[in-house]
Amino acid sequence: MKKVIFTVLVIVSALLIFSCGSDKVSGVPDFVLNPPMADDVIYGVGYGNQSKLSLSKTVAETNARADIARQIETTIQASVTDYAQEAGVDDNTQVISFVESVTREITDTKLSGAKPVKFEQDDDGGIWVLMQLDKAEMVAAAEEAFVRNEDAAFAEFK
Repeated sequence: MKKVIFTVLVIVSALLIFSCGSDKVSGVPDFVLNPPMADDVIYGVGYGNQSKLSLSKTVAETNARADIARQIETTIQASVTDYAQEAGVDDNTQVISFVESVTREITDTKLSGAKPVKFEQDDDGGIWVLMQLDKAEMVAAAEEAFVRNEDAAFAEFK
């Protein structure tokens, strides 16, 4: 009898382990949780779920571009507010304590050349998009935007 119970426990345990080992999240494409990695390309993922398919696609692309921009340059601002107030008379006082932590992520990057690579629609009608930006195109755009100031270069040379 002990062998049967032990065998059943082993089988149930194995089934639980293998059923929980899946990387797939319901309705989420694989490229969302495991975006591709490359040395010459930056990938971004975005999602949009609006009332119209075309608007969902536009929002998803915008979010994917923002994801790429955050990978290029991000400024983090943080603040903590600690507030305490005491009110009452004599021994009948109450203290109100409040702590707030705010973190803000700011991205300010000119982004051109990002292209959608893959679109997938989920069960709710939302659109997932995988976009890519070639690093060579990004460097070329940055060099084109850079204007050399000869006077400044001469002053630095001196």
